[in-house]
Amino acid sequence: MSERPDYDSPWKEAIGAYFEPFMRLFFEPVHARIDWHHHHEFLDAELLKITGDSQLGKRFADRLVRVRSRQGQELWLLIHIEIQGQADTSFNHRMFQYYYRIHDHHPEAEIVSLAVLTNQPDCSRLGRYASEHDGYGVQFCFRVHNLQDWAIQWEPLKAQAASNPFAVVALAQLAAHRKASDPERKASKREIIWLLYHYHYAREDALALLRFIDWMLRLPRALELELRNELITLEESTKMPYVMSFEQMALERGEKRGEKRGEERGEKRGETKALLRMIQARFGPPTPEQLQQIESADIPQLDTWLDRLLTASTLEELLDG
Repeated sequence: MSERPDYDSPWKEAIGAYFEPFMRLFFEPVHARIDWHHHHEFLDAELLKITGDSQLGKRFADRLVRVRSRQGQELWLLIHIEIQGQADTSFNHRMFQYYYRIHDHHPEAEIVSLAVLTNQPDCSRLGRYASEHDGYGVQFCFRVHNLQDWAIQWEPLKAQAASNPFAVVALAQLAAHRKASDPERKASKREIIWLLYHYHYAREDALALLRFIDWMLRLPRALELELRNELITLEESTKMPYVMSFEQMALERGEKRGEKRGEERGEKRGETKALLRMIQARFGPPTPEQLQQIESADIPQLDTWLDRLLTASTLEELLDG
């Protein structure tokens, strides 16, 4: 099964939701410099203004964050996530471009450049840009974290998930990059989701992390429904109904797949009811216009909405997609 092409959006969203755990997992020395009692600020609009319409500004996983150090200094953290493909030495130059454009606009700021590469076999040539001739030139260094270093430390990373929710995101991305059969991907997805129950994640965090997992690890419909049914059983045994409504919706859909053609109307009613229940839990009650749109939709449209439910940020986005 091919990987879902858009990993940038969940990474950007995950960093926004779990910035402190992200820094703690990937850049512990920088994390130790930050005063976490002081509010941090994402400067994405400023980053877009600085990069303009250049190729730099099109990398959606990039974040610019203003933080306060323990010594009271202002730090600007430029975070770049390289997700698709593999970086070559031109990556070092691109990171330098980022740095000097920000420095040109804000020369007073201390800029800390950080990069996470999720699918890079070897990072030994990355993290330093130099242009030197006859004793003059420029040198630029930045921190690089290679996510693939965790691939051989899967169990320690799972253990990190006990106290660091971003470890769950990292596990999902590693599993997404693996060359695996669909049943193997399903097993990995179940293993990662199980951590949410095992470590007693709060419901709000569990739902947010499930969304990231579901975005990164897509399965064929039959295996997805099979996994949902297994999770229903798990929730019943653990008494932790994080996503029971979502799994129960999938179970109802799975049961109705085998119904005869003459019962199609009943299938539509069941899917509509399940969708409305999930919408109520995730987004709150729909408007009368949205309710009419849902109730008048055919089964293929209902299926589309059900499949996209966890990846939509708002009800408007879900119904307009």
